[in-house]
Amino acid sequence: MKKRLIILLKTTILLGVLLTSGLNLHVAFAQDRYVIPGDARKGWKVFAGKGCIQCHSMGQQGTMLAPDLSKTRAVHLSAAGLAAEMWNHAPDMWEKISAKSIEFKKINESEMADLFGFLYVMRYMDEPGDPAKGKEVLNAKRCTECHGTGEKGGKVGPDLKLWAEYTNPILWIQMMWNHASKMKKEMDKMRIPWPKLAGSDIVDIVAYIRSLKPNEEKVFLSPGDPSEGKRLFSQDGCLQCHAIRGKGGTRGPDLGAQKKNFPPTLTQLAGRMWDHFPEMSRAMQEANIKVPEFSAKDVADITAYLFSIRYFDPTGNGVAGKKLFQEKRCNVCHDIRGEAKSKKEGPNLAKSKGMVSPIYMATALWNHGPTMIGKMKEKNIGWRTITDKELVDLMEYLNQGG
Repeated sequence: MKKRLIILLKTTILLGVLLTSGLNLHVAFAQDRYVIPGDARKGWKVFAGKGCIQCHSMGQQGTMLAPDLSKTRAVHLSAAGLAAEMWNHAPDMWEKISAKSIEFKKINESEMADLFGFLYVMRYMDEPGDPAKGKEVLNAKRCTECHGTGEKGGKVGPDLKLWAEYTNPILWIQMMWNHASKMKKEMDKMRIPWPKLAGSDIVDIVAYIRSLKPNEEKVFLSPGDPSEGKRLFSQDGCLQCHAIRGKGGTRGPDLGAQKKNFPPTLTQLAGRMWDHFPEMSRAMQEANIKVPEFSAKDVADITAYLFSIRYFDPTGNGVAGKKLFQEKRCNVCHDIRGEAKSKKEGPNLAKSKGMVSPIYMATALWNHGPTMIGKMKEKNIGWRTITDKELVDLMEYLNQGG
């Protein structure tokens, strides 16, 4: 049996999970490590064990009382985005939990970190593609003039049926990238324009290729390591053209900026890399940068790094956070001054100085939410919604200690 850098995973739920991390949860968000604190694999157990699955479905598993949390969002959700979304839906959650007599189980901070890691990973996985559309894309983009699909198609490139076992888009990124230079030369000879792949094109192509061998054993890639991906991103020259939040080259877009057009899924990232390969290779030639060849593990690590960056939020604005603390009426129940003489119903948040993260906020919300909602009703205070940016500013204010 041939050696592989890939391993079989027992369930598709865990496809492409990021590495585990032993970082302190309170300081991980402030470090330039881009390693998601928590273990997404354990997060699935939290999701099922704490009863989330009794309301939320996850793909084909779970019920439909609440949104399917595996559905890809138009914009990537950072940790603060996940916490803000959880906050905004808290009243509805507690109402449904109470109405369905679902047993309430508290979640500790470590478990919440695992749960957030799991939810984040599931958000950038892709929904199943459409084989019929995938076949249409291959024909429309003239891929079949070079590639066969079983007994039909061209003979210039490898028969795509041989790739039927490779389900993970990361493997397709690796194979497409490593062969792109050769493909470009052949296409120029044949006067075939470089095809653009958008939206769900690649996931549909993967679904079609997979359908050519429906009984083939599925092969997935082992978890990527974001810290190793960060090293490779610099070592292999990517940083010479692409910056990460302002640090690096300017020939290509800043891949660390919080832009809405960043590819939200793995296959869309693969499509973006493919679409821009001619321009990228030309820019690398001009800068005397050798086009690197990646192993499957290299691509898994680099993509894990790029996606993990989206999980972290920039530093908030403490002044704006102070204003929000009052506008959202948090000050009615909570004080943030350590020397405060008056005793309010909620805990004094001065003790949380330097410790507040999205995980911290989500954990506090989950464990104390029902009590908070009850107290707010008593005081005739409506539940205040919050955006991810507002939450980041509020956390900065709390971490400064007022």
